[in-house]
Amino acid sequence: MGAVSDFEDHRLRIVTAGKHEVGVLRWHDRFYAIHNRCPHQSGPVCLGIVSGRLSSQAPGSMEVDEETPVLSCPWHGWEFELERGRALWDPSYAVKMVPVRVESDRVVLEVGRTAG
Repeated sequence: MGAVSDFEDHRLRIVTAGKHEVGVLRWHDRFYAIHNRCPHQSGPVCLGIVSGRLSSQAPGSMEVDEETPVLSCPWHGWEFELERGRALWDPSYAVKMVPVRVESDRVVLEVGRTAG
């Protein structure tokens, strides 16, 4: 897909891989690749907002877990954790993740396979 340096930290970049649009995210030097299709109504999920996962230990407090990226679909706000692609509110819904790795300082997608 390109050199590691082509991917800006905390930014999704949509690329064409085979017949699919795939969003590639660099997050603290880890890479995630997501099919650009929301399982809800097939919206362009990779045009959504990426942030750290929000959590709360008590009413009125909110913390951001910067180690756990979450993608929010721009159409209806469905949120997906990107480690496995599962929806935050119901893990039976998930975006399709594409296996991605760094090899010789290049980002490589394994299109046609599904991330475990």
